[in-house]
Amino acid sequence: MSDHNGKHAMIVGRGLDKSFQLGDQWVQALYHVDLDIPQGQFVAVMGPSGSGKSTLLYMLGGLDRPTAGHIEVSGQPIDTLSGEDLARFRRDTIGFIFQAFHLVPTMTALENVSLPGIFAGMERDVREKRAFKLLAALGMEDRTDHRPSQLSGGQQQRVAIARALFNDPPIIMADEPTGALDSKTGTTVMKMLRWLCSKQGKTVIVVTHDPVVASYADRMLMLKDGEIIEDRLTHDSKANGRHAITVEPLPAIEADEEDYAEETDAP
Repeated sequence: MSDHNGKHAMIVGRGLDKSFQLGDQWVQALYHVDLDIPQGQFVAVMGPSGSGKSTLLYMLGGLDRPTAGHIEVSGQPIDTLSGEDLARFRRDTIGFIFQAFHLVPTMTALENVSLPGIFAGMERDVREKRAFKLLAALGMEDRTDHRPSQLSGGQQQRVAIARALFNDPPIIMADEPTGALDSKTGTTVMKMLRWLCSKQGKTVIVVTHDPVVASYADRMLMLKDGEIIEDRLTHDSKANGRHAITVEPLPAIEADEEDYAEETDAP
């Protein structure tokens, strides 16, 4: 399936509804949402609190199921997958960056980042090497043996981002990725996401309320009361983002691609 520009649609949603019960009332979080997101596009999802931004993100990423409607990711229907198949899909296809971090408190930063490698069957030294390179790319090489309680909120977010990138997923989804970061670190993170989109062809979807974060995107979706009320390309913002991606640590990730591909392609 292709979008209106003729590009391959990485993510397709049709007639997406989501309702849930809150006390004795039913809440309609999403209402008849249709969207196509082409491969390699950076999308910012904006809207007021309660507009359905995070609900839409979690449904597209297979963390929640629609009440009605249909979702395809890379040509695969995901709303009908079993729990086990859905977990495998998420592991192989999507890197999630959560606002609340969701780090394992008893694990060090290195162990948290390398955790997806355990489920992927990677050898310990290989997964820890990759985890270290990802942490170093985010300026965290001197915090690899620290547990979450020993890290600031911004440092925990960088660990969470490194973990999301561990399996080299084609899609990155982020829920307020700079919410706990200072402005300098937030800029580094956004340049990194822009770089991953521009240079590696990742499809990036970011939920945000911050126009500065949204300025790195190619496209902006505005939600209100569970509906998309605006959908536009941000050509000027895209140009600005593409000219501002030369943040120094990023080549460390690029240099690691070959090692990772060799390990994961092995029978």
